Amino acid sequence: MEQDVYAPFCGTPPLPGDLLTRWTLDPLLLLGLLLFTALLWWQAERRGQAMGAAVLVAFLFISPLCAASIALFSARVGQHILLTLIAAPLIAAALPRLRLPVWPAALSFALLFWGWHSPAPYAATLQSDLAYWAMHLSLTGSAVALFMAFLAVGARAAVPAVFTAAQLTAFAVTLTLAPTAWHEWHALTALPYGLSALADQQLAGALMWVAGGGLFMVLVALQVRYFLRQGAAAGGAT
Repeated sequence: MEQDVYAPFCGTPPLPGDLLTRWTLDPLLLLGLLLFTALLWWQAERRGQAMGAAVLVAFLFISPLCAASIALFSARVGQHILLTLIAAPLIAAALPRLRLPVWPAALSFALLFWGWHSPAPYAATLQSDLAYWAMHLSLTGSAVALFMAFLAVGARAAVPAVFTAAQLTAFAVTLTLAPTAWHEWHALTALPYGLSALADQQLAGALMWVAGGGLFMVLVALQVRYFLRQGAAAGGAT
């Protein structure tokens, strides 16, 4: 008796010609996104940011980007950049302020980001829905906690923010300069896109280096500017 072959959550790796038709409309996914949006709306103090985050999260898992992330490691990294450095800070900004210890948050995010993209854990996400969702929920949760911690301590977040930018850059450099591909899965799935697994990995590193590290520093700069303005306003009021 033949055993069923497991298909990753977003489906089998798409060919380039089929990619734009590969929307993920799994009923449980849609229900989960609806519940997430309702909970975020209920808890949010700033609902504009909350709904922006909810729309982005839905796009990342419903759109063809989800299927592309099965074929290309670079697409998965791009998905995670948007999830952790755009959606997560929007969620953190929308929710009530919560004082979290900033260094444990920064270290947890770093360990999870490096850990989930290393060969064995990453391979597990392509073989199990449980591992797939453990990856995305833990990455998103740790990123939200990180940005909530930054917001709570204000200008004192400068050093852990630099550490976070440095570890993201180190991750990008490691991917870009690695002599061999980390993920055997993409040896065949990247070929229809004209990429070897190593070239796909180098593209992922470049995305993280430029978009990830650069975007994080922009976010930090905006936060510092916000707190400096707050301090100036408070000084003027006194």
